[in-house]
Amino acid sequence: MEPSPPRARGVRNRSRYLRPIAAALIAATLVGLPLRYGGVTLLVSSQTEDPNAIIVLGSHEWERLPVAAALAHRYAAARVLLTYPVRISPHNCHRCPERLKWLTEAGVDRKRVTVLPQGVTSTYDEARAAAAFAQLHEIDRLVVVTSPYHGRRALATFRHLFDSSGLRADIGLATPSSGVDPRFWWLRHYDRGYVAYEWAAVVSYAIRFGISPLL
Repeated sequence: MEPSPPRARGVRNRSRYLRPIAAALIAATLVGLPLRYGGVTLLVSSQTEDPNAIIVLGSHEWERLPVAAALAHRYAAARVLLTYPVRISPHNCHRCPERLKWLTEAGVDRKRVTVLPQGVTSTYDEARAAAAFAQLHEIDRLVVVTSPYHGRRALATFRHLFDSSGLRADIGLATPSSGVDPRFWWLRHYDRGYVAYEWAAVVSYAIRFGISPLL
């Protein structure tokens, strides 16, 4: 066999060195994209003008109830809806016994607040309970109050359940700032845990319920 010409050997040598560089760039991209957009992508916003109901999703009451109270003052005719878990824990309803008192002390008339009768165990259950209540009470403009990283899954779930129930509802979303930093979510324990949980839940909801996170 004749030896390779010098030019061919040079090309092969450069190729041998370039392959690991290309692999490193691809790996950096695959790691960098989730780090850059993993938190930001979960944040969504949707505006509903003059809603006739405001629903506060369970848990994280310290950041969700102030937003709900502010919305209740802005939209004086809107009902305020609360969900109630089947089994109360610090994770699904941290301040359950205090919610009505807190809203009242924040200036929301107790008569405007309704605790939905259907017990819930998940965001999916909360959306289903809200859809059932909306059908009975002719609610067609709903604002969902939740935490920032929960926004995409919550809004997708509510739209999915309302559409499948035959309701023509305009569903908006209100999320408090809550001090999160979605651009650098991987730097803090709270953000890391919430973002990881939400992406796992997004995938789970797509598989279990056919809910697309693409809004």
